[in-house]
Amino acid sequence: MYVLGIETSCDETSLSVVNKRRVLSNTVWSSLNLHAEFGGVIPEIASRQHLKSLSFVFSRSLEKAGIGKKKIDLISVVSSPGLIGSLLVGINFARALGYALGLPVIEIDHLKAHLFAAFLNNRSRINVPSLGLVVSGGHTELYWMQGFENVRVLGRTRDDAAGEALDKVGRLYGLGYPAGPLIDKLFDLSLVNKRLFEIKGLKHTLDFSFSGIKTKAGYMYKQRNGRFSKEEKIGILSSFQYGIVSHIIEKINSALSQYKVRRIICGGGVAANFFLRQSLIELCRRKKLRLFLPDIAYCSDNGSSAAGLGFYMYNMSKGLGNNNQ
Repeated sequence: MYVLGIETSCDETSLSVVNKRRVLSNTVWSSLNLHAEFGGVIPEIASRQHLKSLSFVFSRSLEKAGIGKKKIDLISVVSSPGLIGSLLVGINFARALGYALGLPVIEIDHLKAHLFAAFLNNRSRINVPSLGLVVSGGHTELYWMQGFENVRVLGRTRDDAAGEALDKVGRLYGLGYPAGPLIDKLFDLSLVNKRLFEIKGLKHTLDFSFSGIKTKAGYMYKQRNGRFSKEEKIGILSSFQYGIVSHIIEKINSALSQYKVRRIICGGGVAANFFLRQSLIELCRRKKLRLFLPDIAYCSDNGSSAAGLGFYMYNMSKGLGNNNQ
C-alpha cells in the first residue's frame, strides 16, 4: 500500500511516499532562508511558499519513489496543530488530489506524527503503554500513550517551547536563526555551570517552563553589553542547553515514578539534539527502558511521518490492528 504524506504545518513543504513504514521518498522544500532575517517564521510568507512549491514537491516525491500518481492508495495530511494558513494549503491540496484520484484522505495530528517518526524504516512493534515526548521549536509535551489512537497529555510547556528558547537565546548571542542546532554543535560539557540555568519551579506538575532561564540569559547579555570571550559565550550557551535538557529529563523521571511504562518514544526537531539524545539513552540504560528515537532525517517536519501515521490510523479504523504494518 502506497501512502502519500503531506506536511505543511510550518515553513517546510514536505511530501513523501511510504510503503507501510518503508520510506520510498522524503522530499522537503524549506523557506527557512526567507524567514532567517526576521528571526522566526512569518506565517504569511510560509503559506505563500507552500502554494508556490507544492506541485513541484509532489512531482519530485513521486519521481524519487519511482511510482505514478495512480499507484497511490491513501493520502495522509497534517491538519493540526500548526500555522493556520500553511495547514489549509496542505489540507486543500490533499482533498483536491483525493477527489481527482478517488482516494481516501486521512487527516492526522502533527505531534503524533513526530512520535511515529521513531517507527519509520524498522519493524519494531508498537507496544503500549508508552511515555511519549515531543520536543520542537513550537512544542514541548509529555504523553501517556495507549497507542497512537489513544494519547493523553501529561504535561506541556507553560510558556516557550524548548526549541524556541534555544533559538531565541542563540540568536541574541549572535548565532543567527535557527540557533538551536548551532548551540548543540558548540556544546562543551567541560564548560557547563550546572546551576547557572537550573529550573527550580513546577515541582508538583509535569509541565515545563523555559521562559525564566531565557530571561536570565537575556539579562546576562545586557549586563555585559554582549561582550564575552569565545569561551565565555560557549560556556553560557552550553549551560543554557544543559539547563533545558536537565529540565526535560527531570520531568521524564517524575512521570516514570507515577506511571508504569517500559518504553519511551521521542520525536520533534529538538530530538536531533545530540546532548538530549545521549541523556535519553543514558536514562533508559539506567532504568532498563526501551527508547525509540527517530533517525535524524525524520526529526524535523516531514511527510514521511505523516504518511506512516496515516497508514497506522487507517489500519486501526479498519480493525486491522496496530502492528499489522
